[in-house]
Amino acid sequence: MGRRLVVVGGGTGGTLTANILGAGLRNEIRTGDASVDLIGDGFQHYFQPANLDVAFKGSGRNQHSRDETGLLKKEVVFIPEPAEKIDLANRSVTTSTGATHAYDYLVIATGAEAAPDMIPGLKEGSLNFHTGPANASRIWDAIRDFKKGKIGVLIAGVPHKCPPSPDEALFMLDEHFRRKGIRDDVELTLLTPYPRPYPAARIAEIIQTLFEQKDIKTVPFFNLESVDQVAKKAYSLEGDEFAYDLLIAIPPHRGTKVIRDSGFGDEDGYVPTDRGTMKVKGYDDVFAIGDATNIPVSKSGVVAHLESKVVAMNMLASMDGNTVEHEYNGRINCPMEVGGHKAIFVSATYKDPPSDQRPSRVKYAMKRGFGGIYWSALSGRWEWLMDVYFGKTSEPHPVQASQN
Repeated sequence: MGRRLVVVGGGTGGTLTANILGAGLRNEIRTGDASVDLIGDGFQHYFQPANLDVAFKGSGRNQHSRDETGLLKKEVVFIPEPAEKIDLANRSVTTSTGATHAYDYLVIATGAEAAPDMIPGLKEGSLNFHTGPANASRIWDAIRDFKKGKIGVLIAGVPHKCPPSPDEALFMLDEHFRRKGIRDDVELTLLTPYPRPYPAARIAEIIQTLFEQKDIKTVPFFNLESVDQVAKKAYSLEGDEFAYDLLIAIPPHRGTKVIRDSGFGDEDGYVPTDRGTMKVKGYDDVFAIGDATNIPVSKSGVVAHLESKVVAMNMLASMDGNTVEHEYNGRINCPMEVGGHKAIFVSATYKDPPSDQRPSRVKYAMKRGFGGIYWSALSGRWEWLMDVYFGKTSEPHPVQASQN
């Protein structure tokens, strides 16, 4: 029997990893010496960054999804059954139908889930764009008819998907109400557990200047305790309260149910992962990428994309008996629209914090353009371009074996 490579999770990272592995093992797959299986939750693959456009620009929520089978190389076998149990000790994955899939190498790309029900009243008293396009479209319905009052964008827990998204939401709200000619009648406020409007100090300085220019308020050190949907008030652990007419929340996030049920995640359900090799700690044959991991970088599609290449290179090298493996350097590159058809990019590595920059139309065009190439980029065909744009995202090192 050939070596079995299984990828769990059909999002950005899982799809790209499976395609890179399928291309790299094309000959072995043809001769039966290897196989690449992708276990996904279903046939629809959704472009998650589009939730912002659905929520704040009225984009149709059905415009941003594709059939997963059309995104995969022919060498990859797609199994559209949610994984329910991952057994690392016995090297197997059990899906919702009860089928068990054995593996020799495993990639965990199960993502993270937004969980508004973790905080009393939050689910009932707020809207959000982190739990899918249907809920994002509810925000558009609300702001389209909004005439006057207080809107709060509330970070209800960290970490969360797409760190720039709370600030970006406020910039898009500001632009929406200016376009309607009622901006003076709408008060916009960011409520954040951080001491500033963005975690990274330099980016926070840029955003704060723009917030002041656009009359967007910030309430720092606001750690949400509960929401009263009847009184329309949010209460913090510090004893503060915020009265609102519309509350848009970034819900607390946690690792997915399959990781929590499988028993190897941390207390929040994230997979303990080596931040360099992307190996699950304690295992040489299991890797994790993207939002599923507990490594200290942004939970974003770009990060999952860059980690995918590192994981694929390390898996293929291991299969070849190579004594060198690559280590991801923590490269992030998160775009943020700031209004006026301008954007900035939050770019950093483990060693280098985000750099100073100026909002520009070129960056805005780059951000909008990425949505256009996203689908073809999942095939791996644009990796040469990614290498040119991102530069070095990994470093080779001698292999150091883990202990099970």
